[in-house]
Amino acid sequence: MIKDVTHIELFETLLSGDIGDMYYDLHNDFECIRITYSLVEKKLELRFINDDYKLIVSFLGARLGHCNFNPTKPGKGNDMDLFYRGRFEMNNNLHEMTSKGEYYFYISFLEGDALEIFSRQALLELSRLNA
Repeated sequence: MIKDVTHIELFETLLSGDIGDMYYDLHNDFECIRITYSLVEKKLELRFINDDYKLIVSFLGARLGHCNFNPTKPGKGNDMDLFYRGRFEMNNNLHEMTSKGEYYFYISFLEGDALEIFSRQALLELSRLNA
């Protein structure tokens, strides 16, 4: 099941919700196992799993606005803390979309790691782990 969240309300959390008839909770029920970015495809992907399901967050037409990760930090947690579509500052003004049709998404994890993403489309895909 795929859910397009590109035009979700500003600052509405994407940490939990429904995809079709399935409920997901990225903060409590899933662990982030991989983050990949392809410059050629302009695609950023975050992969999450729990005992039964995998959830893939895909940003298409994506570019990183900011990335802060510390891989040497001991006890590093993979639990997502914040995930929403927001506004960004440019020329001392707040904007919701760039002139290229990109929307701003913010993601942070419990240990302080964070991503700021500009993307034309954001999708959530939930499926059985072994599907």
